[in-house]
Amino acid sequence: MDEKTINRTKAALNALIDVEQLWIENTPSYNLSTQELVVLKKRLERAMENVSKIYEENRTKMQAAEEEVKKMHVGKKKK
Repeated sequence: MDEKTINRTKAALNALIDVEQLWIENTPSYNLSTQELVVLKKRLERAMENVSKIYEENRTKMQAAEEEVKKMHVGKKKK
C-alpha cells in the first residue's frame, strides 16, 4: 500500500475511535446531545469517505490478490 492509503486508513480508524469514545461517554443511555450528534455525523462521514477512497483506489489490487489466493487454494486441494 502507498503512503496515501496508509494515511487514509489511520484517519478512518481515528474517526471510528472518536465515535467509540462518544458511545463510551454516553453509556448506558446513549442519549447524545445535539452537539455530540453533529460530531458523530462528521466522524462517521470522515470514516466512510476514507474507507470508500481506500477501497476504490485499491480494488484492482485486492481483487487480484483474492484471485491469487483462490488459485493457491485450488492447487492445494488437488494434491
